[in-house]
Amino acid sequence: MGHDPDMFRASCLAAFGTLRRSEVCALTAEDVTGCFVRIHKGMVDAGNSEWIIKPIPKNKSSNRIVEYPQCVIDALPPAGRLVNLNPDQVTRRHERDLKALKIEQFRFHDLRHYTASIMHALRIPDQYIMSRGGWASDKTLKKIYRGRSAAMKTGL
Repeated sequence: MGHDPDMFRASCLAAFGTLRRSEVCALTAEDVTGCFVRIHKGMVDAGNSEWIIKPIPKNKSSNRIVEYPQCVIDALPPAGRLVNLNPDQVTRRHERDLKALKIEQFRFHDLRHYTASIMHALRIPDQYIMSRGGWASDKTLKKIYRGRSAAMKTGL
């Protein structure tokens, strides 16, 4: 299995920044300033195998600016789209890569949940986790990290 720079960048953006597939795929170099990435759009299926950039992410609270470690920023291209994939391609490549690496299957979206769970385990206040992930309320957030924490304790 060869190195897939698009999937590496997609995984880093999701895992370090709690981004959704649609957000990852819509990002361009213009959205990056220093170590900050502005999340303000999403790539969505327009039908007939066509993908379009929607000028807003999933919901209003999803508009946000996320700080990344320098190592993630250094992996991003200086111009154009940050990840040259659509959300379905991200899912398919993620599944393929897990299988090739003989890693137990999990959804790409679970990278987002994992990060929220780790932040919670580090006792980062919920309002900061919610802000980073673009969650409007703590209802979804608590469901996510409670479920992940329980799974981690049982070894699932």
